[in-house]
Amino acid sequence: MSDGMRRTVRVVVLVVVALALLYAFRTAWLVMTATEGDVPAASALPLPAGSEILDESRDRASGGCWITLEVRPPSGQTPEDLAADIGATPQLELPGNVIDPRTIWVWAEPGGDVLVLRADYFSQKWVP
Repeated sequence: MSDGMRRTVRVVVLVVVALALLYAFRTAWLVMTATEGDVPAASALPLPAGSEILDESRDRASGGCWITLEVRPPSGQTPEDLAADIGATPQLELPGNVIDPRTIWVWAEPGGDVLVLRADYFSQKWVP
C-alpha cells in the first residue's frame, strides 16, 4: 500500500470516528438534558397532504408534557380514516432518527370533524 493510500485510509477512519463520537455526544446530551417539558415538533408527525392543523397547544401534567393538535383531515376523509392512515389507532410509535433519536408516541382521538392528536416523548407502549 502506498503512502498516499495509507494517508487516505487514516483520514477516512478519523472522520468516521469523529462523526461517531459527535453522534454519541449528541445522543447522550439529549438523554442527559431531557426534561418533562420536552415535546416533539408538530412537523415530526406524518400527516398526509391536505391535512390542516387547526390548533396546536402544549399541555402538561405530573407525567410530563405533550403537544396536542387538532387536525382537519383532507377532503373526503373522516377523522377515523386519518387516524388509520397515519397508523395511530389508538397509538403510533415513531422511532427516532439521526437528528433526534428519541421515540415519539402519538395518540389519536377522533372528535367530531377533527382528529385530536397528542404526541410526547415519555409515554409507553399501550397494551390493551
